[in-house]
Amino acid sequence: MFNTTKKITLAAAVSLLALSTASFAAEPPTLSEIDVSASYNAAEDTNAAELFPEIAEDVQIAIAKLVPMSDSAGDPTLRVDIRKVALNGDTMLPDSAEFNELEGVVSFQTRTGEEGQSFPVNIKAVMDDSAIPEGYAAVPPSLDDYYRAMVDGFAMKVAERIGSVDIDGNMVTK
Repeated sequence: MFNTTKKITLAAAVSLLALSTASFAAEPPTLSEIDVSASYNAAEDTNAAELFPEIAEDVQIAIAKLVPMSDSAGDPTLRVDIRKVALNGDTMLPDSAEFNELEGVVSFQTRTGEEGQSFPVNIKAVMDDSAIPEGYAAVPPSLDDYYRAMVDGFAMKVAERIGSVDIDGNMVTK
């Protein structure tokens, strides 16, 4: 039953991501810089900073694995601000360090200021596709490494949105 639900959730997530990212899967941009920060650190009623002190670095590494990089200062930059880590909306996470929501804002900027974009990325791990709130992309949970599934899911959504990977996680070729 669990495997069936997981497959249905994955199929629904892939379909949802295909519809929402079709217009962005153009020629992949080459980035000169990726900077990820976590502004939830200053928020009250959250313990995510203590439980996940390296989440910004882990998201940055995960994104860097999915997007082409260069040393050219003329190439675009990517800024990511992680704003919320929560378990079913609650930012005070349990001692088990479980979470199923990861939210952030991404700013993709060219050096000329043209064709830049800013967009939210909201990831929610769910077992049932009917529980996906509007504005979220579904990420099938991993029982072995829940944290890695959330970080990689967030990075995948960022890379899809800027057009460097397709909905299956494959690099888009020029």
